[in-house]
Amino acid sequence: MEIREILYVKTVADFKNLTKAAEYLNITQPSLSQSIKSIEDRLNTPLFIRSKRGMELTQTGMKFVRDSTLLLSEYKLFISKLKNYSKEEALSHSIGLYKLSYTTPINDAIMSFISGNSKDNYIIKVESNENLEMMLLSNQLDLAIIKYTPISKRQSKLSYDVLFKEKLYVLMSQSNPLASYDKISVRSLEGNKLITSDINEYPYIMTHEVLKNAGIDLEVHTYTNYSNLSMILDLVEKDMGIAFATKDVCTYFDRKRITYVPLIEDYFYDICIVQNEMDKRSGKNNVLINYIYHFLGLNLETHHD
Repeated sequence: MEIREILYVKTVADFKNLTKAAEYLNITQPSLSQSIKSIEDRLNTPLFIRSKRGMELTQTGMKFVRDSTLLLSEYKLFISKLKNYSKEEALSHSIGLYKLSYTTPINDAIMSFISGNSKDNYIIKVESNENLEMMLLSNQLDLAIIKYTPISKRQSKLSYDVLFKEKLYVLMSQSNPLASYDKISVRSLEGNKLITSDINEYPYIMTHEVLKNAGIDLEVHTYTNYSNLSMILDLVEKDMGIAFATKDVCTYFDRKRITYVPLIEDYFYDICIVQNEMDKRSGKNNVLINYIYHFLGLNLETHHD
């Protein structure tokens, strides 16, 4: 006997009327009547007495309804849970981004993924590199996209895959004598003042490494948090000093009176997808990661560290 047949009997017993029961069940009255007769024939006993008052349960019918109540209750609970399955399939994504990710196509990739998977839930955190790594290690983030210098330390419990590299440029006012050069060496920057980030932020760490490798030391005109990038650019524009930044930063802010000149010596930031080693092995974040690679036009097979 099928669940629907038990439900038919219970519904007819509740309504005491075949027509109303059929309307409730969204089937035709003749079809319901035939189903009830088929059940009674198989049980070899009537479940209902047809009278002027409607469909009355026989003693056997009362037992049938009583003994099937728990089964129908469990069935209805199952159907209720089943309807929520699609809601439960909505995933939760917690993503970390480094502070200047908005100057690159990364943010566009994340926004595109969110738009295409709008039923899911998202937490986006923009934090310092150190905070992002701590959040990954404490499972507060699924993955993070972080910008690293060549000397940045890596955590043994985290996995790092390089998305792409960003070349370092020198930013200077158009009035700076070096602004007309196609390329310049780091040593040729001697005599210029430096505008840079806080010493704990990656722009200063990269700048310090570049100057150290060239064997020069520039006087610092201004330290400021890199989140205050507009002030750094304002000072460069007014020829208060030079700064180091990537081309994406330069083109994003599009300062007409600032020239960005490539260095003869190549220095690159690594823009990495970072996740827990266990999450990488399980493929937990593969859908999002594959989407980011595809959006950026990168080959997933050849962009791993």
